[in-house]
Amino acid sequence: MTLDKMRQTTFNKATLDQWEQVALKSLKGKTLESLKTKTLEEIILKPLYSIEDMANIPASQTTIIRKSKKSSEWLIAQMAEGSTSGAILKEIKDSLSKGNDVVHYKVEKEHTWSADQIEELATLLKDHTAILDVTNDPTFLTHFTDLQGLIKGAEDLELSNARTYFLNGSCIHQAGGDAISELASVLVQADALAQKTSVENLVKKGFVQFSIESNFFMEIAKIRAFRILWQAFGQAYGNSDIPVIPIHTEISLRSYSVLDANVNILRAGNSALAAVLGGADSLTTYPHDYLTGATPTSKRIARNMQLVLKEETHTQRVVDAAGGSYYIETLTNQLVEKTWKYFLTLMKEETLEDRQALLLERAAAKWNEQINAFSIRKKSLIGTNNYANPDDVNGVSIKQTEYKRLAEPFEQLRKSFEDSPLNTAIIPYGILKEYKARMDFVKGYLIALGISPIVAPENLKPFDLQKWINEQNIDYIVFVGNDEQTAGLVPALLNEKLSVPMDVAGKFEEYEDWLDSGLSGCIYAGQSLLEKGQQLLSLAKKEDLNDNA
Repeated sequence: MTLDKMRQTTFNKATLDQWEQVALKSLKGKTLESLKTKTLEEIILKPLYSIEDMANIPASQTTIIRKSKKSSEWLIAQMAEGSTSGAILKEIKDSLSKGNDVVHYKVEKEHTWSADQIEELATLLKDHTAILDVTNDPTFLTHFTDLQGLIKGAEDLELSNARTYFLNGSCIHQAGGDAISELASVLVQADALAQKTSVENLVKKGFVQFSIESNFFMEIAKIRAFRILWQAFGQAYGNSDIPVIPIHTEISLRSYSVLDANVNILRAGNSALAAVLGGADSLTTYPHDYLTGATPTSKRIARNMQLVLKEETHTQRVVDAAGGSYYIETLTNQLVEKTWKYFLTLMKEETLEDRQALLLERAAAKWNEQINAFSIRKKSLIGTNNYANPDDVNGVSIKQTEYKRLAEPFEQLRKSFEDSPLNTAIIPYGILKEYKARMDFVKGYLIALGISPIVAPENLKPFDLQKWINEQNIDYIVFVGNDEQTAGLVPALLNEKLSVPMDVAGKFEEYEDWLDSGLSGCIYAGQSLLEKGQQLLSLAKKEDLNDNA
């Protein structure tokens, strides 16, 4: 095809009806409704968004977001940590020399700073923005006269060039809350500060922090929604053109795992890009091995995530790159509407304590909802509840953080089975191609709990099976076969009264009868990993007690 002909080529405009017809064919009997999913925020996500979805979205939405972002740039704000003030100062200087933009540090009382170290730090703070947390020792600030940046834990101190009114969106996130809870929490805090001082002081001295999860599009929409909500908050206080306040973000540790920690690099990268596209003013990315002790290499990787985003993707050259997307604009608008409605509900409570209690109550419910989804593997945490590596072991020491982590109950189970092993075998019956998928499922299921099963020779007769169990010192077995083999052979094996508990792979109508005949339980898709893990752990510990006796 010639270039002229290519220029003259046109395509017929596709309609939503045409798309639906093609989609229905590919669904093979399922409905279009089956493609919709509900988020933690109870927002229904459609499989396709079009310009028609923009009809009810205020035309000013994108304009407000873009005007509230002063620059397309953001500050790389990696946190310095260390056991001594000397180590921290060294890390601050090293990080600044390698691309960090901010002096980011949490002050600890046990760190003793010498006069020379204070002077050196003061010199750095004259040339760089600070993000300091002085909650543990506000007196640390007396060493500095001209501090610029964001200061946590100094709300009652007078610092002329620093922002000290901290709106903490991370606290509800850390407790397990959803995006609506986080946004509403910030508005509640903003109202309390405005009542205590004034909106003018809040604007002058305020800044907000959000934790950014790996739920990519929701996190982009969350930051954008805050900019709309901030304008609405200003209007509620009679300020129709309220100035913006800085948005600091940090990568959420909610989905970080000690097991298969390298996957945390992917989670952090996903979250970092979401923060940038959402319009964060500064960003902290945690090293992938943060929970077990970061190394110079992992810190470098974490910092370089942002440097690569700046230098290789040019995202710092575009204000609100996500703006105009039918999906993200719709999601942003839904978050705004739901958050504002929830905020007004919270404000009906008389005291700040009552409002915060309701926020924590919602966060607890949302956390349980998330844990349940991961427990039944409706959602995956790669390397933890799915595709777990049996060779992974928990670290000797796991760093305690303020975050509730989705992987933590799985890590605890894995650690428990390291301490109390359960020698487990899969006993297959039938032809390999007929039972392999079920056997692979059982293997993956048990490994996620911390149990590495061995596979018995297939089609063992009861006498040979018992002999094999004795030789291998097996504590627990799982029968695996196709539906026909299972229905026919499980009752026969139960009649033999094997010396170890037996589960069956799959769900069957005869299950209750088999339980009466001595079956221990079953393993199937949609079953709670955590509940089953506790049952098997009780079995393992009971055997330990028998051995000790």
